[in-house]
Amino acid sequence: MSAELYNKLFDSNAQFDGTDALVAAFAREGRLHRAAFELADAEMHEGIYAEEERAPEQAMRYAADDRDDVQATFSGEGYAVSVTLSEAGWTAEQTAGPAGASLKVAGQWVVLTPGETVPMPVESMPDTVELVDLTGRNVTLTR
Repeated sequence: MSAELYNKLFDSNAQFDGTDALVAAFAREGRLHRAAFELADAEMHEGIYAEEERAPEQAMRYAADDRDDVQATFSGEGYAVSVTLSEAGWTAEQTAGPAGASLKVAGQWVVLTPGETVPMPVESMPDTVELVDLTGRNVTLTR
């Protein structure tokens, strides 16, 4: 490319013929793309964007399962146990039923006292809770 053609590419009133017109069109297109990129880059660096805080995984709600996964009440056969995620971890509280029941959770026993909160050895909200009463009867509690 000659120096004369190169200098004419930056002149907005210049007329081009033949292959020079094609080169001029590519130059205009390149300048447009560069300007768009520089504008977007400047907006990003100047703070014209928003950062969203993501909710904890346990608190997110999905269309397929819109139950609240940080608290649930499990009940069955006269018993009710509230399972909650707190800062200390997962806890359970017996809210209904006779005293002396225990939960069988992940191979461990969690002894319940009505009205008192006890820690649960789980990583996430269980689907069901296995309760064993004083007589040794197994009761499956569901939401």
